[in-house]
Amino acid sequence: MNYCNTVILAISISLLTLITGCTYKEETRLNNKNILEKLAMETTGNKKVVYERPVISFELKNKIYDIVNLMSKDDLKSLNKNYIHSEFGFYNLLKIDGSNNFLEQNMIYNIIQEDMEEISHMISRVNDNSLKLKIIEKDIQFNCSPNNDEFYGWSDDGLFLSSKTDTFLSSFINEKILHEKSQYKKNDIQKANFIEKTSYKVVLTPEVSFYITKIENNWYITLIDRITTDCSSLKSEH
Repeated sequence: MNYCNTVILAISISLLTLITGCTYKEETRLNNKNILEKLAMETTGNKKVVYERPVISFELKNKIYDIVNLMSKDDLKSLNKNYIHSEFGFYNLLKIDGSNNFLEQNMIYNIIQEDMEEISHMISRVNDNSLKLKIIEKDIQFNCSPNNDEFYGWSDDGLFLSSKTDTFLSSFINEKILHEKSQYKKNDIQKANFIEKTSYKVVLTPEVSFYITKIENNWYITLIDRITTDCSSLKSEH
């Protein structure tokens, strides 16, 4: 009887070791995937990837100050190189004729023409004094105040950091999927959810609002919000 128990115990330990080893290898394999592959795996249902928003750290604040510094120098080349992920890119949220839209971009373009407000124009207005601002952990709001200009603008002035991200992007993509099924896929929704659930919103009043996201051990700009401060409305058709 003791011999049988010993054999059963040995087999159980071997099976446990085998299962544990397989689990460890699977988790390691997932951890070594880049972000786009992880999102694709989540979409296909092979492995549920759970994302968590990193805690606010000294590193994060340093990255924000570096981004603001590059903006104050109008250094788009360094911004693109250091803070726009080459594969993940970023979403440019904007209004066209008063209608909410978004563009996927892999770089911030230096557009000189001033027929339409562009990201490069907003960045060019960031000045050196922005570097003296303390990062305040606070969610601020923008008020279009159509009936009273006194209340127009941001609810506070400065450089702000908040975990209260909006869901503009996922809502837009869901709407696009309903009408343009061939163009957008479920993976696009997962990408939007990843941004909205793991990013921080940074607002440098009055010029810039963007999301910063940790991807593969670095912080990147993944969304630039030009909708919140655009008070234009849909043009009525006659």
